[in-house]
Amino acid sequence: MGKHYKNEQIMKFLTIIGALVGLATLILRLAGLPNYGYVDPFLGLGLVLDFIVGLVIVVLTFLVALKPDRPLPFHWLVLFILGILLVIFGAGIWACVLVIIAALIGLIEDL
Repeated sequence: MGKHYKNEQIMKFLTIIGALVGLATLILRLAGLPNYGYVDPFLGLGLVLDFIVGLVIVVLTFLVALKPDRPLPFHWLVLFILGILLVIFGAGIWACVLVIIAALIGLIEDL
């Protein structure tokens, strides 16, 4: 059983919205449409491989918020790591910012 935060609903909301924004950014990038949320991390993995890995990270972010402690624990450190992975694998800076804000809320509650 994981830790329950006082502001857990806000954290879940920000995490879900961040995952939705990340999914939209991945789809826009795959379609070739310009978007301002994408930051090229210079990984050189290719568009399709970045999309697949980014999609896995987005799904994990959804699952952390919707089913806490099933695939990954709902903890501020996990959210922080997922936020960093979102921006690295092409889900966009806005998705990263939303998930990291949720992680910072959890961090502040832990202190």
